[in-house]
Amino acid sequence: MLNAIITHKGNTLLLEFPCKRMLLAEHLASIGIRSQPSDIKCIDEEDAPIQVKIYGESEFDAKLASLISPENSIQGVNGWCDIYHNLPYFNKQKVQAAVLNGEVSSLKDFGMLLMNQHTNNVTEHFYCPLVASVYFRDEYGNCDDFPNEYEGDFLSPYEDRIRELIQREDGLDSENLAAYFYGSNGAVGKLKEIHFGTQNVDGVLYGDIRVELTEPLTPEENEEIREYLIGQCADGYGEGLEQREIRIPDGEMYVSFWNSGDDYFMYNESEFDNYLHDLEMGGIQ
Repeated sequence: MLNAIITHKGNTLLLEFPCKRMLLAEHLASIGIRSQPSDIKCIDEEDAPIQVKIYGESEFDAKLASLISPENSIQGVNGWCDIYHNLPYFNKQKVQAAVLNGEVSSLKDFGMLLMNQHTNNVTEHFYCPLVASVYFRDEYGNCDDFPNEYEGDFLSPYEDRIRELIQREDGLDSENLAAYFYGSNGAVGKLKEIHFGTQNVDGVLYGDIRVELTEPLTPEENEEIREYLIGQCADGYGEGLEQREIRIPDGEMYVSFWNSGDDYFMYNESEFDNYLHDLEMGGIQ
């Protein structure tokens, strides 16, 4: 987005905004700057004790950089860049258009524009069965060639281990699963992040997929997201996850968010509530 060349006592630092707060402090310290980022003004003059030159490479970035004045601090620049970076795609498009059309005349105006575009998260949950394939060891320590299949009640004691496995799987990709979703413009514009997890209901472990949105989905968009999640469980995220073993006392266990049975489902919250109610009433066999 924006870049800064910071010069202090003959030492030069190249920064890219947005930058995490702790990293920003470390970078500044690397060239001997002890001042707080809020105290470092964007002044690009030879006689300034700390020289800060802000620039951008794209047309939008360059226009934004031109709005920054010596009154602005690098903390302020970094903060607004961070908010912009986390906006949904379509909100970013609106911000870019406003800046390029000359509707913004200062960094303060840019901040007000961002706050108008900033929306609170809406969280939706989707639930699915969890299954386990267990390869038991014989008396010689060798695993069986074919696994035994189990459902969520078998998995319940291993909930913490499964969550750790999910966290490790998440760490293998720098992108969130939402980045790979290609659907309608409406659904893409609302989708922020997708996170896999688990939900224990009366001793039965289910898959709990948390979907972070900028606003509620329409029924059509809900179906798009549902189909995408099923695909991720079967062939994407889930296919990688189910190849990671969990060692248990009697062998090795592999967990999956998908199975080929007729009873497989991907329910939103209200559908899952109805499913649990039917189970309690004995309506689902």
